[in-house]
Amino acid sequence: MIAIIVVVVAGFGSVSGAAAKPRPVLKITPAKPTIKTSITVSLKAPKLKKRGVHYGAAMVIGNLSGPTCSGIVPPVALHRTRRGAFTATLTPQKADPGAPQWCDGTAELTVRRYGPGGLFSSPLARRRFPVGTGKGDVSPVADVPVKITVLGGSTLTASAAGRADRSAQLSGVLRGTIPGQFKPNTDIQVGGISGSLTPLAGGLAQAVFPPDPLCPDTPPPGTFDAVPASSQMALLASGDATFSLTLNGAPSQLFGCGPGGALSGTTTLPLSGHVGPKGLLELGLTGNVTSIALPSGSQGGLAASLVLNVDLSGLG
Repeated sequence: MIAIIVVVVAGFGSVSGAAAKPRPVLKITPAKPTIKTSITVSLKAPKLKKRGVHYGAAMVIGNLSGPTCSGIVPPVALHRTRRGAFTATLTPQKADPGAPQWCDGTAELTVRRYGPGGLFSSPLARRRFPVGTGKGDVSPVADVPVKITVLGGSTLTASAAGRADRSAQLSGVLRGTIPGQFKPNTDIQVGGISGSLTPLAGGLAQAVFPPDPLCPDTPPPGTFDAVPASSQMALLASGDATFSLTLNGAPSQLFGCGPGGALSGTTTLPLSGHVGPKGLLELGLTGNVTSIALPSGSQGGLAASLVLNVDLSGLG
């Protein structure tokens, strides 16, 4: 009886060994990239047959030395080549549009299997390698999330000569990040700001404010959406504050005078102000866009007056 059991176990071991798949082989080129070198990831692994599943590579550089360097790469899909390998090229500009170079430190690149949906596997392959000098291998410093709440009393007004102003009360929540940690009473930069300005009144759900009388068929959009790549706020130690809020849509489209169809281009509201008695709990900023070209050769303008609660606690 004991002999039979031993034979059965051995049989199972033999079958398992024959069916085992080869381990993925990960290659990084170049092996020691400079801070401005593109990094190519190559993976030799079995072809994925299940729909909605792919290999992805993510990278973290252990020394995030400042906001001008890119040290975190979210998962990037690897594409299959004709020879059967899976590859992708990582560049600092794609990882962070505002960073022209990698951070200087030790990188850790991890490959997982992603999908379907939000599922992902445990690491299939991992590689550590120096970027630049490779010095300063410290734990990554996470960016500080910032929550910007648009408070009551915030307005956006469209005006043009010979026509009544059109104004709307605004609400909304915007979110951005401060690169790395920050110290109180120093200049603070908030970047990557996303979110939307929306009308406060439910009756204006189809547009931020009513269409211009000369352009009744091309109303403004229902929300004004921020463009994260170019929306940023500066909070200076002096108390001065500036907010370059870039919105989706050409100025004439946001004004409500077309062209019709999908929004095209962007519009930047240059907002500024100074902290008052309530500090960042109620920060008032104003700004305007002028000389907006309208039909029949006329011009218009957009003026914003925002009251913002800026939460730097990282808990918002």
